[in-house]
Amino acid sequence: MLNSIYQAITQFLFPSRCPSCHCYVEKEGQWCHSCLLEIMRNKNLAYDIAVRQYISPIITIGKYDKGLKDLIHELKYKNDFSTLPYIHTLVNNVDMPWQISDFDFIIPVPLHEAKLKKRGFNQVDKIFKPWAKTHNLPYTDILIRTKNTKSQFQLNSTERNQNLQDAFILKDNISVKNCKCLLLDDIFTTGSTLKNCAKTLKENGAIKVCGLVLASNADD
Repeated sequence: MLNSIYQAITQFLFPSRCPSCHCYVEKEGQWCHSCLLEIMRNKNLAYDIAVRQYISPIITIGKYDKGLKDLIHELKYKNDFSTLPYIHTLVNNVDMPWQISDFDFIIPVPLHEAKLKKRGFNQVDKIFKPWAKTHNLPYTDILIRTKNTKSQFQLNSTERNQNLQDAFILKDNISVKNCKCLLLDDIFTTGSTLKNCAKTLKENGAIKVCGLVLASNADD
């Protein structure tokens, strides 16, 4: 009761806004209807045969644009966790072309140990772990990033793939033989990161690897 009153007072004094158009919305984490429709994609990005041989489909939840792009940057580079309710709203609205309970492993793309220490968290965990917990999914950190690769931001497709080649290994005492795996990442650009993660899983016996990412502008 007291919590509800507190939330009502807080909302009155500090009303929530849509993170894209900044119009007033009813509660924290909410997008206005038009911006939500505009930002959601639910699109398969596994259109490159070099990627598709290891991982398919790859579904993007939203567009890497407008409010969502800003939210991701604020989370990753400014440790602003107030962005998460808006991000989780999008994740909870995803329309996936598979039965999520069919997967044996739900796997976040890992950060290198040095980058994880510097940032303090893996943004993929922050984005997807609550969703996985809600649906009682086997969210498991079973990949290790062995190379502290340089930023992919200004690299072309070939350079990205070379940068990530042999960058991932499976943790000891983990078997994915005959398993179905779902890889999770925050942003999809060319698919190099997911491809190289999936390659490691396939080489260790996984029979199917799919992907789910928060945002992408690929193939727009």
